[in-house]
Amino acid sequence: MDDMVLYLELQKLPKEVLLIIGSEHGIKIMQDILIGVCLEKLTVLSLSEHLFKAVEKEKENIENDSQYYIPRQFILLRKNEFDDHKFGQEDLAILYEGVKNQEFVEKLSKLSAKYLIGMHDRNYINTFDIWEKFRENTKKIYIISYVGGGKKDVLNWEKNEENSIELSIIFPMYNIAKYLPQCIETVTKWQTDFVEFLFVDDGSPDNCADIVKKYAQRDSRIKLLSKKNGGCASARQYGLERAKGRYIGFVDPDDFIQPDMYRKLLAKALEGTYEIAYCGYQEYYENTGLSAEVPDALSYPYNEGTSDPAKIDELIGYQRVAIWRGIYSKDLIQRNKIHFYTDLKRFDDLPFKIEVTSKARSVIAVPEYLYYYRMSRPGQDVSADDERLYVHFPIFEYLDKFMKNASNRNQLDYLHLVKVHTHRYALEKIKREFSKEYCRKAKRDIKGDFGFIEGMYVINKLGSKQDLLLFILLYWGWDRAIRKLLHRKEKALKENKAIKKLKLLNNKGI
Repeated sequence: MDDMVLYLELQKLPKEVLLIIGSEHGIKIMQDILIGVCLEKLTVLSLSEHLFKAVEKEKENIENDSQYYIPRQFILLRKNEFDDHKFGQEDLAILYEGVKNQEFVEKLSKLSAKYLIGMHDRNYINTFDIWEKFRENTKKIYIISYVGGGKKDVLNWEKNEENSIELSIIFPMYNIAKYLPQCIETVTKWQTDFVEFLFVDDGSPDNCADIVKKYAQRDSRIKLLSKKNGGCASARQYGLERAKGRYIGFVDPDDFIQPDMYRKLLAKALEGTYEIAYCGYQEYYENTGLSAEVPDALSYPYNEGTSDPAKIDELIGYQRVAIWRGIYSKDLIQRNKIHFYTDLKRFDDLPFKIEVTSKARSVIAVPEYLYYYRMSRPGQDVSADDERLYVHFPIFEYLDKFMKNASNRNQLDYLHLVKVHTHRYALEKIKREFSKEYCRKAKRDIKGDFGFIEGMYVINKLGSKQDLLLFILLYWGWDRAIRKLLHRKEKALKENKAIKKLKLLNNKGI
């Protein structure tokens, strides 16, 4: 039986169905409806004269076959008769297939149907546009969309009568007033009423709150939340607990975005009912005004969407942290009791990223670089080069506890790789007087995962030769060798950054 008809059967049976047929497959759908659903009225609209005649002939066969439930009213319409036909408003279900005219589907929203159930080719019809047109007056929307190759997505949405917010975006604020107007203006350019912007004043000593209040006077979607200072994790968690959206996003308010970023993310998430949607990001250099795209996992299969557990697990190890360039299903977060660890003063996005990725059932990437991450700003976490980097060890203690019951061994392997990458990052930055203690703690951390041989096998399988060498040195606590290794690495990184900057200048014609 057709998927659309199966969905219709699972609903509280509507009294009236409008079936719009754009291809021969629609005749089979009509047959399935009359076998599985008992209706008072079925109206079949054929989009061509050829289809009308085929449906008319099939109607005669159906009326003489006892396996079908024949509705009291069984009406066939040509396309030119549609505008003059009267439909019920209380309990109408619209089904369509084979339609290639978006304006025609959008016009159906005037019927205020209780259900919209459809199937279309995304080369002709935009799923998100249809959802936007119908969401106000339709209780349930179920749309199958496809683009060649047999790959299909399913939008499965039900109206929340008490809450119309689809997306909540959370902004933790502390001492970033200088950058806040640019952030607010880029995120609020998307004019839609189903988004809320939650600005959390984390006891900031500057005038962040006053700036937000000023913008809120002009935009009711902007909401100011205030709390005592507790750090970024506590501010994000405070916003998360108050967010109404079906999806949740995070923005660091010293950053900014392409104005259509969240529309594109939400469109992709809803189009296939994906639990995570993310895009690429650019590093924006405050001191030069230049930006550079950051390589990441944006290609196949992520750009087409995947529910393959193995491919999603790969993101634990290979996708950059950067939680602020994505949106996350609230159901995913609540179902797995995921939260921000409020005692962490920095890098709280690392555990959140790994936890949501390890539990996600589906993800999709928008292969565009839509978020601008501001670099070279005083006070950033990424500028830490002292004992503040020891925060990685309580982070991994939390993650070890979260992942200890993981039935998927791959997830534990990827977490092990993340630890090696994170310790490399820290040791490349940390001052010499803190590196010995960091190495000691890192040794204890990675020894808690696997024995030496098994740990080598995991890193050799998933990482690079440099990762393997660092793992060996960390495992045995050879901190002097580590410093020499990373000193050479640091020198190479500086040279690469200089080359990268020259390329940017050349590209901009400077």
